[in-house]
Amino acid sequence: MRKVFIVVERRADYSRYKPILEKLARDPFFEIYLVVTGICLLETHGKDVNYITKDGFIINAQIPMFIEGSDDTGAEMIRSMSRVMTGLVDELEKVKPDLVLSGFDIGANFAVTIAAAHMNIPVAHIQGGEVTGSIDESIRHAMSKFAHIHFPATELSKQRLIRMGEKPDSIYVVGCPSIDVLINTPYINKEEIEKVLELDLSIPTLLMIQHPVTTECMNSFDQIKETIEAIKESGVQTIFLLPNNDAGHSKIIEYIKSNGVKWFPSLPTDIFINLYRNVHALIGNSSSGIHETPTLKIPTINIGSRQQGRERAGNVIDVPNEKEKILAAINKAVYDEDFRKYVRTIENPYGDGKSAERIVEVLKSISLDGIIQKIFHD
Repeated sequence: MRKVFIVVERRADYSRYKPILEKLARDPFFEIYLVVTGICLLETHGKDVNYITKDGFIINAQIPMFIEGSDDTGAEMIRSMSRVMTGLVDELEKVKPDLVLSGFDIGANFAVTIAAAHMNIPVAHIQGGEVTGSIDESIRHAMSKFAHIHFPATELSKQRLIRMGEKPDSIYVVGCPSIDVLINTPYINKEEIEKVLELDLSIPTLLMIQHPVTTECMNSFDQIKETIEAIKESGVQTIFLLPNNDAGHSKIIEYIKSNGVKWFPSLPTDIFINLYRNVHALIGNSSSGIHETPTLKIPTINIGSRQQGRERAGNVIDVPNEKEKILAAINKAVYDEDFRKYVRTIENPYGDGKSAERIVEVLKSISLDGIIQKIFHD
């Protein structure tokens, strides 16, 4: 039996871990130790811990990371990371896992990666080697340097990891596991989604997810204002999901809530995916717009610098934080039938929905002997 330690902080990492957790849970070779922390424990962000439990997963520990109503600053992000790291070290000492499966560019996963590496526990990292804006760029690459096994989504990301000095035989290209969720979530008919969310999905609809950019947190209010003004001027029905709580989030949330728009702090996975399947386009700066919308064959209006440099399919319309350009992108995404027809032909560079299967296969077969001491590969 191999004991695997996993930490979930927010919906962004849970959506990727979910198919992996399902496969690990069905295999008697694995024992899962699942820790939930971060905004998953906060009422103001939808308390996703309830959705995780509803999905049938056993949560072994909950570690408070964020304090409701705390300062909305980079300094508070670091205080939160220090809180969760202390709790994770205690759990790692107690549990003594064989392996930590960490991922992406999220604070609690960063914390557990550093802690495990210092405690001589092998770390496997999902989706290293990608390039983006914000502080995420630095966090992701730092996690790769602490990790011992790598699960990048694409071949280009693999090559970046090799240039960073990671050994080629420690790198397995697997795709993005959130695509597994898109493909495998059971269908709910449109009428039921309309009833649950009180929507009319027969008319053009946008899904908006816009997070703060930590390195631009002083501009968060101006950025979300440009987006919402463009959406309002377009007249297109829009569903807003509240952002994560990186520095700058409070101004975004306040402006969304004060504008009379339809918003949700979070949604259960099955409702979210089935809403996603019925919208005309995604708008904002979420990585979901890069990783997932090509599979759904819908456009993405990607605003600002948060996803800059990431590989992308031809469905992505990149625009700055300027109302007029956002408005033009909305019109193209929703009403340009030639563009929408083209989007239905694209392939997703981030995989085919079999990422979890590949990850679990490697976790089951790989030897963990002698991998703790890392040596730069030249």
